[in-house]
Amino acid sequence: MYKEKLLRTKVRTDNAKRLRETLINYCDFRQVNESDSKNRQLAILEQWQSQRLQGTHADLHTDPEYKEGLDFLLDELYAPKDFTQRDNDIDRIFPMMVRLLPDHLLYTVSLLVELNHLTQSLDYQLLDYLPPLPEEPVDGLDISEYITEEQYAKAYRDCANHPERLHQIQLIANVGDDLNRYVRSKFLSFSLKVTKGAAEMAGVGALHQFLNRGFHAFQRMGDVEKMLAIIIERETHILDQIFQGNPTPFSLENMQPNTSREMSTPSFV
Repeated sequence: MYKEKLLRTKVRTDNAKRLRETLINYCDFRQVNESDSKNRQLAILEQWQSQRLQGTHADLHTDPEYKEGLDFLLDELYAPKDFTQRDNDIDRIFPMMVRLLPDHLLYTVSLLVELNHLTQSLDYQLLDYLPPLPEEPVDGLDISEYITEEQYAKAYRDCANHPERLHQIQLIANVGDDLNRYVRSKFLSFSLKVTKGAAEMAGVGALHQFLNRGFHAFQRMGDVEKMLAIIIERETHILDQIFQGNPTPFSLENMQPNTSREMSTPSFV
């Protein structure tokens, strides 16, 4: 953890102050939640959720126009993987970031940190209301067998945190929108190319890899706004269905789409 360095760094703009505050809050949260046993259970929950997301958005994932961008969103913004190195990279180079990065980019990084913090916090809450999960995967047991959709939806409701879950969805949209704007920047494209070696030598390769992957995934997509709109619309619908007690909350069959893409009924994978 690099909390002391964060506290010592002088910041002048509101966005820099926001980033420092979100990093400090996230540092405190990570220190409190360092239990290996609970983190292993969390990994199983996150894998279940990742598979659910892939099922819900399977039509986007099979579309060559959206596949790479969707993979980035699911892998880097919400996925069963360890983001510790990337998070530590941000903590460690915070003084350099506030000196060198454009102020608006500091705001986007603060959204990413806030999203990481909120997602993990909500998932830890969810673990408290789900049936006990094993600390290690069980041989021969598919991930979908650890938790039923009924158990998951009930635990979701029991957490009673609809506003926070809605904010989580909005943060994903905001981060995606910001990244989409940055892919138009020739300066950022050039900077990512020439700083790869320097980032690895400085020990912040994980952060550079994240930025580079997001940049190129969104750059190759024809209509990022449409993909984000579809995802946000579906996830908001599912969230509302869960809290309304719908027995099949993950079905999009009765959804009235606002986008031009035809909605499909997902199957849990």
